[in-house]
Amino acid sequence: MAEVSLADVARALDALMNGQMTAQARIAAHLVAAAEAAGQQPARVVQTLEAVAASTAVDEFWITDEQGSAYLTTVRDENGALVPFRFDPDPAVQPQASVFHRLLASPLDSDDVVTQEAQVREIDHGVYKYVGVSGVDRHRIVQVGSGLAFEEQVRQSNTYTSPVMTSVLAAFEVPELLEDTHTSQFDEIRPVFEEILRQQMIGQAVLVGHFIADAVEAGWSTDGIDGRLRRLVRSSPIGEIHIVTRDRDVLFTSLEPHPDDLPDAGDLSPLVDGSQQVVDHPTAARASDGAMYKYVTVAAADSPRLVQVGLPIPDSSPVSPRFAGTP
Repeated sequence: MAEVSLADVARALDALMNGQMTAQARIAAHLVAAAEAAGQQPARVVQTLEAVAASTAVDEFWITDEQGSAYLTTVRDENGALVPFRFDPDPAVQPQASVFHRLLASPLDSDDVVTQEAQVREIDHGVYKYVGVSGVDRHRIVQVGSGLAFEEQVRQSNTYTSPVMTSVLAAFEVPELLEDTHTSQFDEIRPVFEEILRQQMIGQAVLVGHFIADAVEAGWSTDGIDGRLRRLVRSSPIGEIHIVTRDRDVLFTSLEPHPDDLPDAGDLSPLVDGSQQVVDHPTAARASDGAMYKYVTVAAADSPRLVQVGLPIPDSSPVSPRFAGTP
């Protein structure tokens, strides 16, 4: 059986996280635009973002005004106050955060993104991975962060070291610890990636649920919301987004025309009856075209809606059953 370098596995993990966090940041950009269009005050928007961070794998949000000051964040100090932060363009001042400052100059119709490897951040020397995108309603930075707690980074067996750990080693520029380490244990790699991907996709679906609620509150039309969902798909790895009633009637979707039913609709009974909040659909070839896809469906909080996110899975992804030529 073929072997792969754990350095390659680490790079695949970083690429996966880049894509998934980009999707989360883009959804957050539309969420904030909808919330503010609905007249919501910053405290309420922060409350929504904190609810997402508390219930998903998205650790942090930093969302700025036109001057780069983060007035919407989920990070609080020991007294419970929001941590103030202003992005500076000078890398001598902010070695980690300055790279995101250029997003303030992005056109509102652009899909600019800045991805960053896990590294030490300015405010507390914690190790975080960040991805930022430009605003869709005004010039701003919309950034999501993923914390890497060292006690969660070590998972070792006789032949395999966690790709989360290897990505951290790469971020600290010690690739020599990785280059001569290989594995053929794809059955061990795949569950790690699948769990990471599942958690990231749940975060996206939860964010979409809040975006839809805010867009409806703002009075946006179905066509307007569908258009934003299509923009999200065009500008991120997400392949499909669907929002349906609990009777599975399609309300909003990224597809044209509206589909009659959701993929894997027969698996959604636990969401309909309220016994589960999430249905994680296994990665599999779609019956329609054979493309490898993964779907996650969630019951939107305090809402009668279900939200489904679909992600195409390339053969090069360790999540794919076809990864490295495995059957």
